[in-house]
Parts: sequence; structure tokens; C-alpha cells
Amino acid sequence: MKLVIAYDGGAYHGWQRQAAGVDTVQERIETVAARVLRHPVTVCGAGRTDAGVHAEGQVANLHTSNLAVPIVGLRRAMNSRLPADIAVRSVAPVPDDFHASRSAVGKTYRYRLQLAPQRRADLAGRVWAYWRPLEIERMQEAAWRLLGEHDFRGFAGSAEDRESTVRRIFRCSVSEQGQEMHVVVTGNGFLYNMVRNIVGTLVEIGRGHGPPERIETILSTADRRQAGPTAPPDGLSMVCVYYDPAELKS
Repeated sequence: MKLVIAYDGGAYHGWQRQAAGVDTVQERIETVAARVLRHPVTVCGAGRTDAGVHAEGQVANLHTSNLAVPIVGLRRAMNSRLPADIAVRSVAPVPDDFHASRSAVGKTYRYRLQLAPQRRADLAGRVWAYWRPLEIERMQEAAWRLLGEHDFRGFAGSAEDRESTVRRIFRCSVSEQGQEMHVVVTGNGFLYNMVRNIVGTLVEIGRGHGPPERIETILSTADRRQAGPTAPPDGLSMVCVYYDPAELKS
């Protein structure tokens, strides 16, 4: 089964199951699915979102031999048992070889910055409240320099241990949405903390700390010290996971 899941990550230590007693989204989903299906369940997610990071379209898969539970009933039964900050948006049958992570061809993330001079309590934990002025044109010019295939080692967190750090970015946009600024990034894959480091760098450039060409320096040197600080997790959300290459490039 393929599940599309939304959650507010503020109360959890990320998506991935951890040691006993550590509350994660994956552990919550697995516990509830096992209760509904009446057998142990392992849920595989498309991405390991960090503590405090949210999702609108996380994708996961599970295998079940219990065909007595209808698909609509499975979603309803899980949602009735999950906490209010986690929701299964849809459930659909998929081929046995489908894997939420390995079958994915890309993802879209959105980062929200609140630009209002006074914080809004109702957005706490959902945006990065940023009170300094930002020049959006500089940020937009820097963002398009990320497009294409590059070695993104300079934007990876120190815990990144994958052998290849080459990724392709199809979209990186910066736009004003009322009193917010949104950074939307679509790529064929992402490194640890890559989106948050991109946002932190774009914000630094928007403040006037270096020209838009700073992006090219980071890409060419693969030096994390040349990039900006890691943006806080609050404003980041996994929006969509793609399995059809045509959708990724549209």
C-alpha cells in the first residue's frame, strides 16, 4: 500500500524511527497500522525529515496480508487512532516492488519565512519569523544559479555520508506571498540539511552578505564554510514526492 501523509513535525524527533521512548512520525504510523491490520508493520518513508520539519505530501509504503480491511476503511481507521497532528491523506494499492524512497524520482520542498515586523503566535513553529529586511531580487538571482546538475557538497550538513553528493535541481524559486516569503525547491534528490542550508545562504545574500555569485563559489569549491547558516526547521515542509519523471519536470 502507498500512503500519502501530512504532519506537523513540531512535536516529533523527525520522521525516522529511533530508540525506544523517542517519539517519531514513523513510529506513530507503524503502531497504528499494526493495530488496524492486526500484524506487525514496517513503514518505509520517502524522506527522513528532521525534528521540527513538516510534511504536506510525505509518501510511505507498507506491506499487508490482511485483505479484509478495505482501502477506505484503512485510511479512516488509521486517522481515527493517530494524533491530530498526523493525517493519512490517501491510501492506494501499488505493485509489490514499489518503494517510497527507492522508486522516487524527485521531491519538492517549501520553506516559509514570515516577514512581518511582529511575530504571529498562530504561525509559531510553522515559519521562520525573520524581521531583517531582505532584497528579494538578489535572492531570486542567486536561486536560479542553483538550477541544473551540481555537486552540492557545500550545501550538505556535516552528518552527510552518502558517496555521491551530485544532485539536479529543476526549480528554485523565491516569491513574496503577502507577509511571507516562500522558497520552493524541486530536485531529483536532496542531501542532509541541503534545503535549509540553501535557504540560509539565500537569506544571507538577501541581507547583502555577498553577491548572488556566491552560489557559484560554494558549488565550485564544495566548501560548506562558504555557505550561510542552516535555517531553522520550523519553516520547512515536504510538499510532494514524484514517481513519474514527466511530473517532476513539468
